[in-house]
Amino acid sequence: MAKFDFAHISNAAYIEEMYERYQTDPDSLSDSWAAFFAGFELGGERGQADAPLGTDGDMGKGVHALVHAYRSMGHLIASMDPLHYKRPPQPLLEMTEYGFTDADLSRQIGKASFVGSTDGTLQDLIEKLRMTYCRSIGVEYTEIPYKSQREWLQKQMEPILNRPKFSKSACRDILEQLMAAEALEQFVHTKYIGYKRFSIEGGEALLPLLTTMVETGAALGVEEVVMGMAHRGRLNILAHLMHKPYEMIFGEFEGTPPDDDSEGSGDVKYHMGFSHDYKTRDGLKVHLALSPNPSHLELVNPVIEGIVLAKQEYLKDVQHSRVVPILIHGDASFTGQGLVPETMCLSQLDGYDTGGTIHVIVNNQIGFTAMPHQTRFTSYPSDTAKIIHAPIFHVNADDPEAVVHVAQMAMAYRQAVKADVIIDMWCYRRYGHNEADDPVFTQPLRYKEIEKHPTVGALYARYLQEHNLITEEEVAQIREDQKQRLDNALEAAKQHRVQEHMRAFGGLWKGLSRAGGDWSSDTRVGGPALVDIAKKATVIPEDFSAYPKLQRLLKARRDMVMDKIPMDWGCAEMLAFGSLLLEGVPVRLSGQDSQRGTFSHRHAVWHDVETGKEYAPLANLSPEQGPFTVLNSMLSELAVLGFEYGISSADPRRLTIWEAQFGDFSNMAQPIIDQFIASAESKWKRMSGLVMLLPHGFEGQGPEHSSARLERYLSLCAENNMQVCCATTPAQCCADRCTEISASRW
Repeated sequence: MAKFDFAHISNAAYIEEMYERYQTDPDSLSDSWAAFFAGFELGGERGQADAPLGTDGDMGKGVHALVHAYRSMGHLIASMDPLHYKRPPQPLLEMTEYGFTDADLSRQIGKASFVGSTDGTLQDLIEKLRMTYCRSIGVEYTEIPYKSQREWLQKQMEPILNRPKFSKSACRDILEQLMAAEALEQFVHTKYIGYKRFSIEGGEALLPLLTTMVETGAALGVEEVVMGMAHRGRLNILAHLMHKPYEMIFGEFEGTPPDDDSEGSGDVKYHMGFSHDYKTRDGLKVHLALSPNPSHLELVNPVIEGIVLAKQEYLKDVQHSRVVPILIHGDASFTGQGLVPETMCLSQLDGYDTGGTIHVIVNNQIGFTAMPHQTRFTSYPSDTAKIIHAPIFHVNADDPEAVVHVAQMAMAYRQAVKADVIIDMWCYRRYGHNEADDPVFTQPLRYKEIEKHPTVGALYARYLQEHNLITEEEVAQIREDQKQRLDNALEAAKQHRVQEHMRAFGGLWKGLSRAGGDWSSDTRVGGPALVDIAKKATVIPEDFSAYPKLQRLLKARRDMVMDKIPMDWGCAEMLAFGSLLLEGVPVRLSGQDSQRGTFSHRHAVWHDVETGKEYAPLANLSPEQGPFTVLNSMLSELAVLGFEYGISSADPRRLTIWEAQFGDFSNMAQPIIDQFIASAESKWKRMSGLVMLLPHGFEGQGPEHSSARLERYLSLCAENNMQVCCATTPAQCCADRCTEISASRW
């Protein structure tokens, strides 16, 4: 097997063989090969028209193919590793592969479709292509199926050769952020020796990356950013992007109790969330929210997406431009945990689309103690994201200006295209998995390199000094000012209690409180109102051809409401939903096959037998009603339940329901149940009104299908964190709603 790195392409004969396969059976090739040969043939078609005077058609074809090769494969030789790992050459980027020799370097050959400027020679074109695609930034985007999106990216990158010119003040701002990130980590490292903090050292460029996204987004209409991230670097992002006071962070290290009577168990400091109204340099305000995160790294992903959707719907953000999700991943977890592709696939579907997520992979090139070749078989950790054809920016974290440029492009792309985008930030981990861990046991050679490698702050300060953009004295003053702020904060944390930030009932939860022991609310609905719901929910529109079996079912439901036959589950649920909708309460139900219902019991969406047109009767009860959404979800339990939990935690004024078809479906969603639904209130003061419909399983279909294992949920109950209801009759499905209709029959 070839050395683990990237595409292993070594000779022209192999290319010819692949091209022959492409001509006879293009579906047998990977997307990347198919895209390459498609570009090659496109260049051939345009060759005669685009070739400059004095050249033949073959030369024109070669120029187009060369440009396409750098666009599609330039990332394979880009310098993205801060530790200067030497990458093998790529023969398909050699000019000889396209019919050129050294004698052609000074020849006027034009620039084909390259958007940047050249002097017209082959030599200058190659140099500009390398500067654009083979320096600190490598880009994968030619497999995006939309020409307009590919061209948008080319216009962002090629005219400036992927290297914008930053002002002196912008450079200083980047440096101050890098030094602030480094100063906090080193301060904690010396003051709290051996304490776990999961430092960002080696990847300090994450701070200017995220700050740039917020600044860029604000200028493009973003009003809220909702973030999810794992442990690494979290304290630094809390301090310097979210502006969580140093005093509060140090108070958590000191064990200083907060100033209120906090309830619940709490959680470790690198799991906690925070929110902040960020003010940009131009005076714009962006609300930032970093969600609490459990230990299992990627579990927060679908939760963030659900929160964002709830916020977008509440704000009537139909263009998905005002609220943006950002997810920060580790390289090993991005490829190792199936919830990542589950969430990405879910985001492409109606009912779950949030307008694109910016994914940032903090690529330490190590997972705890394991090297990349032990944790994945793909070239990059980001290869998982190719299933959604998102553009992927690989960038060297030791080149902070490149990182900032990529962050600007990523946010601009997301706002322009409303699609996902991936940033794979190559960095390293200066210490072990945590600060009590010694990585030299398993990576002795790598950590010899890291030990002598300068910090990115030191490297960038030296660069700015060499270019007369800052003086050594100014750098020393920045460092001294930062140290003074840290010292002052530590002293304050030791002497005073800090104010608790996380409140149980903030945002849209304001005005609500715990139910307590008072269950006396009268939620009944009168009989005439329920009869009216039944009539409206069972009327077939004149222009709709209903399936005969459906017609019989609807008649039966009318008879149930009029007390002619016993009520069944589907009818009881219909009445309960309808009464809430008419009171203006939004209802959202999702799960696998939830529209019809697994046992053909619901029929919330009808299908015209002549045209296939869909009709949802509960969405058409009244012009003033609350919105009704019922979704057939993708075949996922973990991501879908996480998404619905996220909605329920962000919007308490809707009924959010997740349905498990069978008992084994709820088993597959168990991590969300354990880490969020049963415990988030105790750990993070995060409330949720989610309802889970689980099958009680008395139909004799065996242990896998039949049992939702209610004993498992009962064992999770404590301090009124949730209610487990085992309904045995339809009356219990909507008892509070329907007590005035023939109670004796129920």
